[in-house]
Amino acid sequence: MSLNQRKENKMAEVNEMFSKVTGEQSFFNPKAKKEFTPFAKGEYFAHITEVESKMLDVKQGTYKARLYTFSVEAAEENKDKFFEFENIKGDLEKTQGDVYVGKKFRGKVWRFLEPQKDDTFESNSSGNKAYLRFCQNIGIECPTEVKTIDGEDVEVQLLPNLTTDDMLGQPIIAFVDKGKPFTDKNGNTKQYFDCKFCKKWDGGKRKEITTGGKNEIPF
Repeated sequence: MSLNQRKENKMAEVNEMFSKVTGEQSFFNPKAKKEFTPFAKGEYFAHITEVESKMLDVKQGTYKARLYTFSVEAAEENKDKFFEFENIKGDLEKTQGDVYVGKKFRGKVWRFLEPQKDDTFESNSSGNKAYLRFCQNIGIECPTEVKTIDGEDVEVQLLPNLTTDDMLGQPIIAFVDKGKPFTDKNGNTKQYFDCKFCKKWDGGKRKEITTGGKNEIPF
């Protein structure tokens, strides 16, 4: 085979390969690259989209509690808000909230249990302040009742055992900030933005969540 024939065959192979590539209409446009905007500390309109729960012994069994972990998703209503994030130089920079719509943050809340007969753990009812506020902020009623504690009549608020259906889709205002740094399995220090606590979203509408269901907690 002559040199010219080899060149012609090579060109044919290149053209055939190019035809296959362009036939599927796939290409890279560097100008279409979407820039990442760092998360900002602040209040986000959000909905609860995922819920998990587990029972834990706390402080080596001194207390017993149910830990609720959940995800919140930033709502469309954030697009008209402005946030300030820390840029790569360490300076604060403003951005419109549309860049955060759909972003998710993790949160948690504890519900400390009261010991019953034959239980060995202690009461930590004062530790339920955050859980009470969480229930109130998602529209769950916590009725009051008079109980005799250490020989004294005390008015307490009864705290429900929340279910998945109580929480999924509920509108809240999530206060987001950096969580505690931790070390991953590769020895790298990581730190994420978390939902530190929730506030009531006056006027917020419950969102239908297609995943999940009406499972009672615990799972």
